Amino acid sequence: MALAALETVEQYISEARVLLQDTDASVYRYSTKELVDALNFGILEIKRLRADLLLPRFELPWTDPATADLSAVKVPLDPMYRPSLVFYIVGRAQLRDDESTTDSRAAGLMGKFTSQLLTVT
Repeated sequence: MALAALETVEQYISEARVLLQDTDASVYRYSTKELVDALNFGILEIKRLRADLLLPRFELPWTDPATADLSAVKVPLDPMYRPSLVFYIVGRAQLRDDESTTDSRAAGLMGKFTSQLLTVT
């Protein structure tokens, strides 16, 4: 998926599902609500680490992904930081898994999220 395509909540969730290898809609391992919650937590982390990226003002766009049109809800984030938010969503989702291999991958992805937000180019 192109960076420009990462504009809506639905696109972020779809890209996260690819990295999670969770693309079979009939048997999702991670619910849409879990991934939307992870996206919301990612936005809160961005606000904590780099509030300037969400200026002038940004609120979490919804509370109930079951009733929201995720294809219409935009995530106003500079294209340069969009992949970082995907890494956060995937890392947070994998934290719930019990396998030790996913723990290290989750930590790596969340660390990558933080380092990419804080690295000034």
